[in-house]
Amino acid sequence: MRTLVLDSTYFPVRIVTWQKAMILLFTGRAEIVTEYDERKIRGVSHTFSLPKILRLYSRHKSSKLVRFSRHNIFWRDNFTCQYCHNKFSASQLTLDHVLPQSRGGKNSWENVVSACSPCNTKKSDKLPHEARMKLLKKPVRPKWSPQICLRLKKDDPEEWFQWFSLKSA
Repeated sequence: MRTLVLDSTYFPVRIVTWQKAMILLFTGRAEIVTEYDERKIRGVSHTFSLPKILRLYSRHKSSKLVRFSRHNIFWRDNFTCQYCHNKFSASQLTLDHVLPQSRGGKNSWENVVSACSPCNTKKSDKLPHEARMKLLKKPVRPKWSPQICLRLKKDDPEEWFQWFSLKSA
C-alpha cells in the first residue's frame, strides 16, 4: 500500500510506502487527510488505520535542479531517439554521448541524448556530423521540476487523481 503526501498547501510532493507514512504521522510531521477503509495496522495494544493521503505540516522545499539520470534524460527527450526521431519505450532506448567519452565527452545534460540502439550503434564513437546524423534538438538542462513527476499506478486510489487534475482510465 502506498500513501500520497501533500505539502502544507495541499500540493502533491511524493508517494511513499505505508511504513514511511506511519513514520511521518508518528513523528508529528503530518496529519491524515483520508484513510483506507478496510486497511488496518495492528500492534500489540493498538490498531491504526492506514493513511491514504497525508498532509505535511511544513511547506515542501523543492530543488530547482533536475537530477541527471537515465530516466530524466528520456523524459526530457520525450522518449524519442534524437537521431531518427522515432518514439520508443524506455527499455528500447539507450544513452548516447554527442561528444563521445573517448574524445573527452562528459556525462552532462548538454552532452547526453536518448538514442535507439541502431542509431547509437551507427553513430558509434563519431560526432553526429561525422556519422552523417543530425540531432533532433540541442540537449539542454531541463527547467521542469522533478517533484511533479509522480508515477501513478492503475490500482492507486481514485481519490488521488483529483490532486493531479487527472481522470483514471
